[in-house]
Amino acid sequence: MKDLQWFPPILEPRAASVRPILWSVVAGAAFGCLLFARGHRILALGVWVVTSLLALGLSSQSLRRHLLRAFDWLGAGAGRVTTLAVLWPFYVLVFGAIRLALSAARIDLLGLRLRREQPSYWRPAAPETKRAKYYERLFTVEPAGEQSHVFAWAIGILAFVLLLAGSSELILRSMGFGNPIVYRVDPRIGYYPAPHQDVHRYGGEIHINAFGMRCRDVAAEKPAGTFRILMLGDSTLYGGSYIDQKQTYAARLEYLLNQNPGELPNSPRRVEVLSMGVNGWGPQHELAYVNAFGLFHADLVMVMGPPADAYRPRYGIEHFPFFAEGHRPDFAWQEFWEHLRWQHNQRSTGGSAGFDSGSREGQVLAEGVDAWIGIATLAQAQGSKTDFELLPNEDEARKGRAGELTQLVLDRLLPELAGRRVSEAYPLPLIRSNLGVPKLYHDGAHLDVSGHRIYAQYLRDRVLQVASAE
Repeated sequence: MKDLQWFPPILEPRAASVRPILWSVVAGAAFGCLLFARGHRILALGVWVVTSLLALGLSSQSLRRHLLRAFDWLGAGAGRVTTLAVLWPFYVLVFGAIRLALSAARIDLLGLRLRREQPSYWRPAAPETKRAKYYERLFTVEPAGEQSHVFAWAIGILAFVLLLAGSSELILRSMGFGNPIVYRVDPRIGYYPAPHQDVHRYGGEIHINAFGMRCRDVAAEKPAGTFRILMLGDSTLYGGSYIDQKQTYAARLEYLLNQNPGELPNSPRRVEVLSMGVNGWGPQHELAYVNAFGLFHADLVMVMGPPADAYRPRYGIEHFPFFAEGHRPDFAWQEFWEHLRWQHNQRSTGGSAGFDSGSREGQVLAEGVDAWIGIATLAQAQGSKTDFELLPNEDEARKGRAGELTQLVLDRLLPELAGRRVSEAYPLPLIRSNLGVPKLYHDGAHLDVSGHRIYAQYLRDRVLQVASAE
């Protein structure tokens, strides 16, 4: 019986020809290069590794045998670890609790001799040695050699860790982590986005030009026949990574104005909108930036953002979960961990980096207002017009009035602007009348897609009004 061939032998596949191997390597390498160019370095590395293993396995029969054996160990170990992690708690907690309850109640459903007077379904089995010989004769196979359980467990644990790390990396990258905007640390300004970045994040495209602006590439010198607008602000101007660059109100404003640029003074041929909005910036950052880079010969300088930005001192990148230039994270979980650490520190300290309470609050407010006045003074000295567009938040729009901190800024800033004949606007009615529009605000302070669209249409009229005013 043992000499009979119950099953036909499994033939080893013949070695593949060179052409399929070459095409598989070329296709895998090209796909990996595409992923790497899009910023998915971990996925690209995985594709290259799989492609290399496939090519080696197809080209060498002995190597293919070793690869199959390694994958067999890997699969067996992963199966054991997964079974232990998933099924073992269920069997212990559920069936163990049921068995304990039945034992305490003296209920013997299977007749396992809890009561000796009852007939039992339990029958003593033959010793393991006899059963093994019976199974061996039944299936006409030789008993398999004993494998090292320690090695299998080590392989299984390693496979489980790699699977968990890989899946978490993919999930975090699908959420937008792992490819952040990096920032240049500058002792004069504090920080700003590092130049020359192209990032796809949270579904939105982000392009940072040579001057750290989130806008298309521009020259330092204004081209002839161009009306140039320089916008300075915080994250509300930047737009957030959830907003595609073309959907930000700065980009929309440029598009709207270029539909008919002749409406502006001197009938320019085109309009450029330079958007210098940075997450976490305050007036002192904005003034320091224009002192370092200039006003780019702008015809109109627009200061954008909530009035409460005046409470932000000129701090650096250390207050935020940002990555400095040259220190981009290699893995998505690095950025995720940095965000968790920052949020924990924010909750534990009970405040934000941009707000100083107590006696320091009044001093920071005064310095912030002075910095904004400094921008207006610098623009007027260079022959540029200035406009302050102070954005209400969602809560202020719903209440129909400025908040306490906002009102303190307005009371201090607006008289200074009026004395210098600088235009300003706090469009509370505009936001209040559009509160029912879906996706107006993203989080109560930052505009969403609809908010950027509505605000851009409003700003078009404001630019025409301010630019034409005497």
